[in-house]
Amino acid sequence: MATRLLEFRKFSLTLILWSLIIWPIIFAQARVASAQEILAEPDQTLFTVMAAINAAGYDEGADRPDLSPIRAGVRKDLSGKSVPSIAALREFYKAHRLADPGRDLSQYISLALLLSGPPKFELTLSPVNLPPDVIELQEMAPLLAAFYEQAEIAQLWAKYLADMEQESERYQKLLAKVIQETSGYLRMETPNYMGVRFAVYVNPLGGPGQTDGRNYGDNYYIVSSPSSVLPEEQIRHAWLHYLLDPYAMKYPNIVQSKAALAQIAQRAGALDPAFRNNFSLLVTESLIRAIQARLSGGDDRAKLAAAQDAVEEGYLLTPYFFEAMKDFVSQPVGMRLYFPEMLDAISVDKERKRLAEVQFRPTPSRPIQESRWSPLEQMLRQAQEHLARSDYDEARKIYESISHQYGPQAGVFYGLALVASQQKQPDLAKQYFAQSAALAYDPRIKAWSHIYLGRLLDLEGKREEAKLEYSAALSVGQLSADTKAAAEQGLGTQFVRPASNAPGDSSGAETTPDPALRQRIPMGKEDPQ
Repeated sequence: MATRLLEFRKFSLTLILWSLIIWPIIFAQARVASAQEILAEPDQTLFTVMAAINAAGYDEGADRPDLSPIRAGVRKDLSGKSVPSIAALREFYKAHRLADPGRDLSQYISLALLLSGPPKFELTLSPVNLPPDVIELQEMAPLLAAFYEQAEIAQLWAKYLADMEQESERYQKLLAKVIQETSGYLRMETPNYMGVRFAVYVNPLGGPGQTDGRNYGDNYYIVSSPSSVLPEEQIRHAWLHYLLDPYAMKYPNIVQSKAALAQIAQRAGALDPAFRNNFSLLVTESLIRAIQARLSGGDDRAKLAAAQDAVEEGYLLTPYFFEAMKDFVSQPVGMRLYFPEMLDAISVDKERKRLAEVQFRPTPSRPIQESRWSPLEQMLRQAQEHLARSDYDEARKIYESISHQYGPQAGVFYGLALVASQQKQPDLAKQYFAQSAALAYDPRIKAWSHIYLGRLLDLEGKREEAKLEYSAALSVGQLSADTKAAAEQGLGTQFVRPASNAPGDSSGAETTPDPALRQRIPMGKEDPQ
């Protein structure tokens, strides 16, 4: 495999521009708008939710003021206030309290990450899009708005902000270290997607020693409660997902050619169902576990043991990737070029023989949760995978089923438009793209709906109407560089069908998976650690 990789043309390894990465980390409060946010800081919405449940009866770890004097101070300040909404919050917290302290806290962290923030604290997703653990808590939002005002949380936030920012400096340094080491090892530049966030939130009001990871849309979060030891491995795990999650989706045909191995995952009782039922996700998680094993401390025996531990948990391809990463460090190209070759070199027969000797664990070594996907998210991802494999009829059936169950959805119309365009139905594609553009709040889906409409009109010779669509795309806020370039190109030059498109394709729409359709990908460590 290494020999084949050497055939790639030479390239210069671009060093990470640390000023662009560290600036938003160190100076997060004063940062200007940028293509992405990479930060470690306290969060006011999380602070408010945590203050509310502390006032309502959440006491886990409250007897450890040495770990979080901020929490002790906030609890004392709240106990001295007259806050009418606390009575309702106590009833709510009591009704939704979970026996497992880790999961009890975890559900409120999920809620905090999906709220708009003060003073309204509105959910940022519609009810059908909410993860299961947030569905049960959605009625807390108006209680939080009342609590924020009555308890004067803005003043409490200001009182403790300097202390929280001082604590955040430890995480800023750790995050910078993880980015430098991981990106350097993989020889990868940091992705530069408009509106994408990687955030480490300091949670001084949580129970000690708990770290929660989340991946909502293209946003990645680590929430860390007070601890004497910082969660370096969890942060590295999340950062690897941030870097590598898009890769398997770029090569669906290669992934599908290895999918016969997915049957073996059914024997892995300890494996999270999210990975057992989705081979593409399992491939990515196996690679990440292999990289973590390679980057872990200790000698070669300890690293090999970490890889073995991962495969016994059910991450089938970890041993293969563990060996492949040894070859990776001895050749010149970065992961962007190495990945498809490494993936293609997987021998299904060889891996079957290797896995036949693995004694899978019947239960996980630590508690796991079902993936926090809503039913709508799961169906959208299934449709996207069919679309990536050119299974247009199956994709259309799923999109139509979603529309029937959940009503109009921009992502559904966008997917149906792509299907129609590839099935040589330009009039239907135009109809769906127009509906997607009208409904979409996601800037990428909205902009590309206008761009594809413009291309369809260009192919019909309606140049002036096409230019209006390209202009509409450019008027959408927060455009990524590739989206802006496509709209500007359409505005300047009439679109013609590329020779590489499938015969008869009259849409100009991409035949590969569109990044605008990316759905949430589990990080494998979403549970409390």
